[in-house]
Amino acid sequence: MNKYEGKTEEEALKKACLDLGIADPKTVNYQVISVKKTLFSKTVTIGIYSINDVIVFADDYIKRCLHSLGIEGSTEAKYEEGVIKLNIVTARNKNVIGRNGDTLRSINELTRSACFNRFGGHYRILLNCDGYKEDKYSKFAYMAKHYAAEVQRTHITAVLDAMTSDERRIIHQTLTGCPNIKTQSLGTGHKRHVTIQYVPGPTVVPVDAEKEENK
Repeated sequence: MNKYEGKTEEEALKKACLDLGIADPKTVNYQVISVKKTLFSKTVTIGIYSINDVIVFADDYIKRCLHSLGIEGSTEAKYEEGVIKLNIVTARNKNVIGRNGDTLRSINELTRSACFNRFGGHYRILLNCDGYKEDKYSKFAYMAKHYAAEVQRTHITAVLDAMTSDERRIIHQTLTGCPNIKTQSLGTGHKRHVTIQYVPGPTVVPVDAEKEENK
């Protein structure tokens, strides 16, 4: 964490942006560390968080979650294409994954919320365990192609069950370029889902494919 001082919070933030080459102060995640006042002056110190700070925090938070569940294991962390990817390595992977991935999904949501509360920013965090996500993505890709073929044949829109953002991305990406098929995400929160629609004419690029990257 880098620290910057100024007479005001705004001045300290301005110094940080100049030093880090950041044009828009609104994109900076920071926290006021201290405010020191004397009779004639005031000094505000802020801390600027980097993505590495977030990764370290998320990694430690997951380890604490595992410990609270009585599960021994380690974690592997990396940052790719704007996503913090964390993999849990444990002999008790079934306990970590849970039924239909419910436990893994819950830990993922808790970690994301903890990072938001700690750093005040929205971070894309993808939690995996023993290749579970890869297997699930393969099944979703197969399902997407199956439904797309049905929609092409019947012209009836397919409404899929609610999915997480990374699962919706798989549907969009799998069907990108599929003739006469359009995918769209609808709904909010835990009810957000994908529809696969028939459209006449040339191939349609899924309108929400890029938006899903930031959900």
